[in-house]
Amino acid sequence: MGFGVGFQEMVIIALIFLVLFGPNKLPQMARDLGRFVNEARRSIDEFKEELTAEYDEDDKENKENKENKENKENKESKGKSLKR
Repeated sequence: MGFGVGFQEMVIIALIFLVLFGPNKLPQMARDLGRFVNEARRSIDEFKEELTAEYDEDDKENKENKENKENKENKESKGKSLKR
């Protein structure tokens, strides 16, 4: 199991939940928890995609700016060498 929790600890936690909330509420609580986890994962994935898209866009702009600057410098250096 994850988080360093063994089987015995999980059984004890399950029994405590069973005593505290009763057998009628546990299935609904499990569904709600599953929905929450699913929605949280989906939100995290969307956020990662947005960050990646922004990074890719910025990276593309930086490459274009660098290429434009290099082309301008090359044209200027060629123009100076022709004047000599």
